[in-house]
Amino acid sequence: MGNTMSTSRSTPAEPIQLPDLIEALEGQPVQELRAVEVHGITSDSRTVGKGDVFVAVRGGEADGHDFVQEAARNGAVAVVTEEPVSVKGPANVVVRDSTRALAELAARFFGDPASKLRIYGITGTNGKTSTAHMFRAICARTGPLRNMGIMGTVGHGTGARLEAGTHTTPEPVTLHRLLGEMVEQDCNGVVMEVSSHAVRQQRIWGLDFEIGMLTNVTRDHLDYHSSFEDYVDAKREFCFSLTSGRRGKKGGTLVYSKDNDFSREIGSVFPGNKISTSIVGQADAYADNVEATLRGTRFDLHIGDAVVSVSMKLLGLFTAANATLAAAAAHVLGIDADSIKGGLAALDSVPGRFEALGGAGRPVVVVDYSHTPDSLERTLEFCRGLKPDRLIGVFGCGGDRDRGKRPLMGAIAQEKCDVAYVTSDNPRTEDPNDIIVDILGGMDRGRKGLIVQVDRRKAIHDAIAQARSADLVAICGKGHEDYQIIGAVRHHFDDREEASAALRVWSDS
Repeated sequence: MGNTMSTSRSTPAEPIQLPDLIEALEGQPVQELRAVEVHGITSDSRTVGKGDVFVAVRGGEADGHDFVQEAARNGAVAVVTEEPVSVKGPANVVVRDSTRALAELAARFFGDPASKLRIYGITGTNGKTSTAHMFRAICARTGPLRNMGIMGTVGHGTGARLEAGTHTTPEPVTLHRLLGEMVEQDCNGVVMEVSSHAVRQQRIWGLDFEIGMLTNVTRDHLDYHSSFEDYVDAKREFCFSLTSGRRGKKGGTLVYSKDNDFSREIGSVFPGNKISTSIVGQADAYADNVEATLRGTRFDLHIGDAVVSVSMKLLGLFTAANATLAAAAAHVLGIDADSIKGGLAALDSVPGRFEALGGAGRPVVVVDYSHTPDSLERTLEFCRGLKPDRLIGVFGCGGDRDRGKRPLMGAIAQEKCDVAYVTSDNPRTEDPNDIIVDILGGMDRGRKGLIVQVDRRKAIHDAIAQARSADLVAICGKGHEDYQIIGAVRHHFDDREEASAALRVWSDS
């Protein structure tokens, strides 16, 4: 057993001695810290090896303080706790907040790579991934930020190949290891998605964000947060952290959307430098004359004193909203409107974000990550606006997650779709049939067009098989994910692969 908050173990660029590492903490003085080389840092006692520092973090499922003795037996040279412990062998360093201590130690262990990078953060319920990729694409057309790292839901790293991660925002040891690798690869900056979990768990503690972007705030993660208000507060906490200016730096700039009630409220009271964006009205930066079709997205971007016509390969009305946010952030950096236009036009796709398959005499199939009520509604509304003969939806809800959103999503799917397939989506430790019952709680079970098919593969194939050439099939919830989590096991499963296979055998008979 061990603390369930797993962290990576890695070797720093230069060996570091224990007393030098502990200097990063504002903890109580520890006598006789041995001058031994530290090999790794972890908050998972099961991964502790000889020469490691174990940080006892209090988590929702486990308390690291319960595993100090195991860490000592496994060879820890120091244990960091929030209260003194009696342990034989390793030094005991006592701090006020071990989650912050983990971030501080990770930064020191990897040579403080964050201080060598310009850091940009994006938070919000929906649109983080797309906005991050758009911002990165724009910056790729400029000199000093041409090589930018990225961290987010679809992966972490540089260039086109990204390392898959288990968290939208990595835990501190992985985060600072990745930052160190980006420095080694001559990156000048990094754009990262910042989740509400990351804010509450202090994963980004000590980072100075030059720009923070806020897309929107709608219902999500209420399995973790005590209330929607607490979830909103986590988003607000990240935004207001921009004013702190740690390490003597000036505060960062907030770029926020006025088109969402909660993001607008947060932005309106933000006391620092800020820029508002909109696609439905005027703002500091805004888009109008938006045209979104299956051929792409086009709009006029008003930014600074310039107006440019932007054409993008990405699909969906939300593409214009995310692009305007990314453009406004780039404008803060001094990037001119024509470079912004070129960067947005150059972006071919964002994995799992409204990826369109089929067409050319076959039904159009859209695969999207929409897994919240708001994102599902926006995706299906856009699909409906494309005026297919019929809109066929395939969706489910994740297990061990917010149960309250399940009937809401069921009601949305039934309202927007002509045919709605209710199926599995990462049931985890829950019975998928129980999840479906929750979803059906928001639906009229007697209405025509409601189909329950617990097998996601069969649901996708059946939906495409019954579609006619002028229909549109929207497969929602997993997007870029290439797995299905059943119990604690990940099984390979990719909605895009299944849709492609079904389209290959499709016939209009």
